[in-house]
Amino acid sequence: MKNGIKTGLIFIGIVGAAILLLGKGWAEAKDEYPTKPITFYINYSGGGTEVATRAILEATGKHLGQPFIPIVKTGGAGTVGAMATMNSKPDGYTLGVTVGSLLTMLPHTEECPYKDLSGFTLVTNFSKFNWPLIVRGDAPWKTWKEFIDWARQNPREAKIGITGARSMSAQAIGMWQVENREKVKFTFIVFKGGGEILSASLGGHITMSASSMDPSTMGYVKEGKLRILAFLSAEKIPGYENIPSSQELYGFVPPAFFGVWGPRGIPEYALEKLDEAFSKGVKDPKFIEVMERMHTPIVYMDRKKFNKEVTEMFPKVGEIIKALKAEEAKEKK
Repeated sequence: MKNGIKTGLIFIGIVGAAILLLGKGWAEAKDEYPTKPITFYINYSGGGTEVATRAILEATGKHLGQPFIPIVKTGGAGTVGAMATMNSKPDGYTLGVTVGSLLTMLPHTEECPYKDLSGFTLVTNFSKFNWPLIVRGDAPWKTWKEFIDWARQNPREAKIGITGARSMSAQAIGMWQVENREKVKFTFIVFKGGGEILSASLGGHITMSASSMDPSTMGYVKEGKLRILAFLSAEKIPGYENIPSSQELYGFVPPAFFGVWGPRGIPEYALEKLDEAFSKGVKDPKFIEVMERMHTPIVYMDRKKFNKEVTEMFPKVGEIIKALKAEEAKEKK
């Protein structure tokens, strides 16, 4: 009996020592991470996404103690870079930028190489896109309500400029919900990018632009050549707080996430360190200056809140895409 008790005590001591060593090792790993630069995949080039991403990486690197090495890896509507991120070693030294379409839209389409987010670790969200709904400055509608009343009386007369197919566009998902809430029907015109939409808006070739804000578009708004009737988001542009948002009007927003993810299995100590660094990076004056210049809001969410919002939105967006695809198939017949 005594030998049994003695053996048990020895075993408990060994386990306790192992736990202490593991705890010490975890603490040391946390203190040391990162010991080298972090590779960071950017899935989109030449636009606001790349500019904002490079700005947050530069700001966060100061607090992390190691720089990020941006690698532009485009293609497949962002999925090429996403797969490079997902298939990398989960040691905290490879991350990537992610947006609402990659998180909640593309996985519901046949073209996407991943069908859920189980292969990823969501790290942080540092911004959210806002899509101003813009008409020409000489348009007859001064308010969102006036526009909707006209659209209801003139089905499909309103031509809405978007980027990407209806089932692949965050703006289209938002406007689809507007159609259902307001009992109206729009005609959607697909463009390759925001520049084309801006030209079409100024030329009167479309009724309304549903594209992300940029300095050029904002310049025309300030000159009175364009007019914002609403925001397809929860966030607004400073100075335009009196204009309604879809969150205020209808209680919904499209998938507007703009954050950071990595492969599944990143160590907890690395995630904690990254969380801390990004929470400081979003307060960096240079980063704030870049975001203000692009008229893009800073919306920080730690990984817990980021995961919660994405998890809640994922199935809802899937149902909308399913409905949109059914409509697209019906229209083709």
